Amino acid sequence: MPTEKLKPTARVIRGTKTTALDVFGVRVTVLGGAAETAGAFSLARIVCPRGAGAPPHTHPETEHFQVLRGQVTVQLEDQTLELYPGDTVHIPSGLPHSFTCTAGAEAEFVAVASPAGHEDFFREADELARSGQFNPETAAALCGRHRITLV
Repeated sequence: MPTEKLKPTARVIRGTKTTALDVFGVRVTVLGGAAETAGAFSLARIVCPRGAGAPPHTHPETEHFQVLRGQVTVQLEDQTLELYPGDTVHIPSGLPHSFTCTAGAEAEFVAVASPAGHEDFFREADELARSGQFNPETAAALCGRHRITLV
């Protein structure tokens, strides 16, 4: 991912230089990851059509979602949250959760995961989709490699 060096720890990642990835039908644009944040966090823009999302799962990263447009339903164990533009949710490490884009043609949100590394899952999911090898077994293996457990 092309970045511009500013100072030893500052970078600009130009939006025009990023590529949208296909992560199981959800468009994910990685805006920064381990290389850009010294491993602190990953940052991604998520755009998903109505009805798309992620099934219930856990992973070791802590996540934050901030909705930019549309409506996103987040399930945290037995709690359902309806999120609208401007809303942010914090999802602790290991907490079972899922999300679905539930209103309008599509929803868009920013996702931050810490520590960094979740961006590697997004990139590998896109490679899997492009390879034509996507099926339940290969998707499960990919999740396992990235310590994502479907619940």
